[in-house]
Amino acid sequence: MLEEKMNVIIDCHFHIDETMLTLEKMIEGMDQHHVAKTALIAPMNETMFEVDSTIHHRIQNLFRFLILHVPPIGFPIYDGLVRDGLFNLYGQSYKIFPKPKNDLVAAAIHRFPDRFLGWAAVNPTIPESIEEVEHYLKQPDFIGVKAHPFMHQYSIRALDPVAAMCEAKGIPIIIHLSSEKESYKYLPEHYPKLKVIYAHAGLPFWRKLWTFAKNQRNVYVDTSSDYLTPSIVQEAVDALGYRKVLYGCDGPYGMKQFNQYDYGDKRSWIDSLHIPDHQKEYILGKNFLELIDRF
Repeated sequence: MLEEKMNVIIDCHFHIDETMLTLEKMIEGMDQHHVAKTALIAPMNETMFEVDSTIHHRIQNLFRFLILHVPPIGFPIYDGLVRDGLFNLYGQSYKIFPKPKNDLVAAAIHRFPDRFLGWAAVNPTIPESIEEVEHYLKQPDFIGVKAHPFMHQYSIRALDPVAAMCEAKGIPIIIHLSSEKESYKYLPEHYPKLKVIYAHAGLPFWRKLWTFAKNQRNVYVDTSSDYLTPSIVQEAVDALGYRKVLYGCDGPYGMKQFNQYDYGDKRSWIDSLHIPDHQKEYILGKNFLELIDRF
């Protein structure tokens, strides 16, 4: 029984949005790729399907190049994707939800308690947001807090009360960073016992964050999102080591059409890593289970 639990695959980062992907279809994809559980996050913005085109792929590649090699240009482009409550991508604008819809996550867990865990999303700029998060954390299978300084446009320091709460409870916080200068250092340095996961391999800082996180006991990254590529994931694992990396998808974002999510894409990034299979097992589930104390 312990061995089965040790080898379980967990997706630590997936958004619920049934206007894009139904829970039943999500579970079907999970079963096809042997994902035992998914940690759900409230939707961040309105329904968004992407067009698969050569132009879009070239834009993505240029964006990654600028983030990695020319941050003075790449970072303003990155932060410019969000403006006036809208997420702007490929010439289209999508409304960002300022108040997280954590009730959708709770309902999904209630419907399928054996398949889903939950992140309680917080926007600290909204009054009583922490009280709401604490309410959800009391419910079964909510395992931590999701914060989005990038889309909700606030300084990392606004998370002080949330970080203190998570540190006291011994639960992780998963964060999608803005390009605020060295913001990836702030919470680990001020809350050394806080378990921090930086989404999308630490976008937009990547290599600088990996160098910092390597020797930080409680700092991790996940492998989610089309912001990344297999080579970026491999570089993150090489820099950090397999014990500080967590498997995630960031679905249903990146989908091309309703109810057609390719689970195999993000899973293939882990399968193709140049590390032994037993180390891949940690990335695919063991690290996350330890992080949320589910061993």
